[in-house]
Amino acid sequence: MAESLSSPAIVLRWRAYGDSDKIATLLTEQFGKLTGIAKGARNSRRRFPNSLEPLARVRVHFRQRPGASLAFLESCELLTPTDAFAEPNRFAYGSYLVELADRLTIEEDPVHSLYALLAEALAELEQGPATTGFLRAFELQLLTGAGFEPQLDACGRCQRPWMADETAWLSLHHGTVVCASCRAADDATVAVASPLLARLEALKNGRLATARRVGLGEHAADAALLTGRLLALHLARPLQSVQLIAQLRPTER
Repeated sequence: MAESLSSPAIVLRWRAYGDSDKIATLLTEQFGKLTGIAKGARNSRRRFPNSLEPLARVRVHFRQRPGASLAFLESCELLTPTDAFAEPNRFAYGSYLVELADRLTIEEDPVHSLYALLAEALAELEQGPATTGFLRAFELQLLTGAGFEPQLDACGRCQRPWMADETAWLSLHHGTVVCASCRAADDATVAVASPLLARLEALKNGRLATARRVGLGEHAADAALLTGRLLALHLARPLQSVQLIAQLRPTER
């Protein structure tokens, strides 16, 4: 019989299976992303007491047989309830964070920094609104942790640091930011102001709590477009949570 394992985890999503089971996907601290079947979870208050809802932070106990596509989830202990995410704005942005983390991670690839980043982001979101600085920092740090770090402090081809007030160019096909000299004539690009790149570079390397207080001012819309384009390169389809956010008033954006 496979060894019983356990780890702190964040529930990303679940779906019903049969009359009483659930198939849940979690991001674990020690084992990476994990998808498993929870027998009787839709009726069990002892082994899965309100602990398989998206955004919940739990300790999951499971067995993983070699070659099996699904782990067997034995039980889940609820560590942090989802009460704070009952508020619509927090729920929408929390859903965005976990869906994005889900899409940019793969099964059984334990990148500890990604679990820590998502846990930090959810804790921060419980404390206050999802500001522009907070969202851009999370997106950039998630891309970095997933192995898709964008180079923002210098040209992605010649490596020359940006000059003050220089116009850089983002390649829509490759996700690299290049200078005018390295910009290929046949490459689809959009202009990016170098002061914006400097601010995003700082957000990529800073704490989320600090990023929450960073205002992007006139660059806020351009920052959202830039990170959105970088993310789109690695997403096979649009995020469902973005539609939910679009229905909210823009006061949290």
